[in-house]
Amino acid sequence: MFCLVNSVSKGIVRTQSCYNLYNKKMDTLIVPGFSLKNKDWAEEVQRNLMPINSRIHYWSHWETGQAEDSWVGKETKEIISHENLIINIIAKSIGTLVAMKILKLKLKLINRIILCGIPLNDFHPGDKEFYEALKLLDEKNILCIQNENDNHGTFFDVEKFVHAINPNIKIISKPRSDHEYPYFEDFAVFLKN
Repeated sequence: MFCLVNSVSKGIVRTQSCYNLYNKKMDTLIVPGFSLKNKDWAEEVQRNLMPINSRIHYWSHWETGQAEDSWVGKETKEIISHENLIINIIAKSIGTLVAMKILKLKLKLINRIILCGIPLNDFHPGDKEFYEALKLLDEKNILCIQNENDNHGTFFDVEKFVHAINPNIKIISKPRSDHEYPYFEDFAVFLKN
């Protein structure tokens, strides 16, 4: 395995790509949650996905210590501007909103998408509408994983929300009461099939 930094902007590492020399399959972009602790989650996902090629999107506010008001839109545009090949996405928490914006703006970019911990309880006005983009992708290419008692949105509430958009989207409930998503085997199985 070797890793490359894809872009550096003002000294901030934006994405990191890790490749297995023997696996030339489609890349997976890991779009983590907001807080810095999600950096560890993203890096753990990347390690556990091997031999699947993957990249992590590192939020600029992890380096600056402060997110701009319009950071979600700016990060979405940055991701789209650096992606020109079809990718899979694994997104967690607020990263699911960014993934929905990518899906809406550049549908042809996405092959498969995994949404973990949709933060339904944290949505701002208008955020729910972006998840309507789930109608654009074949449901067999979408997997949602939600912890049963996630404090950012329970499985029950997220299932109701997602199935109102498309009742055929697969949603897996996990028996946890937190916002942690260490389901690497589920990720790998879905991406490989």
